[in-house]
Amino acid sequence: MIRILIFLLVSLNMYNCGFKPMYKSDGIGIELDSLSIDFKGDIGYEIKEELKSFISDGQENKDYSVIVEVREEMIPVIINENGTVAKYQIDIALFFEVTNKLGEVLIDDVAVGFAQYDVIVSEIENEDLRKQMLRSATNDAASLMITKIQS
Repeated sequence: MIRILIFLLVSLNMYNCGFKPMYKSDGIGIELDSLSIDFKGDIGYEIKEELKSFISDGQENKDYSVIVEVREEMIPVIINENGTVAKYQIDIALFFEVTNKLGEVLIDDVAVGFAQYDVIVSEIENEDLRKQMLRSATNDAASLMITKIQS
């Protein structure tokens, strides 16, 4: 009985402590259903399809538009003695702007994702692995972008 009473007192004390999140915006929350996506620049198929899985690309009855520019970079992480690359890191940077119907920029930010993969002997398997890791890095960056938009 005493444990329950102590638990209730601590719970009430924590509830009334006045905690407020530091980074919570006071603006309106943007729902994914009210977003459309537009791409700026040349974007690869895998990246474009991964981003479309998060946000639809149609303009009909959408309150907000996300304009995305993508920078992709493949960085050799491990280089063998003979000069061949044994491991790559793929960095994806999504530079995005969220605008309303009036064209006002509400959010201007960047989201980054990365993935690494080991090089295999087969070129076909290397290309498939590269595409898979490219989707993984894009997924990480897009998840961060969505979190930033909704907060």
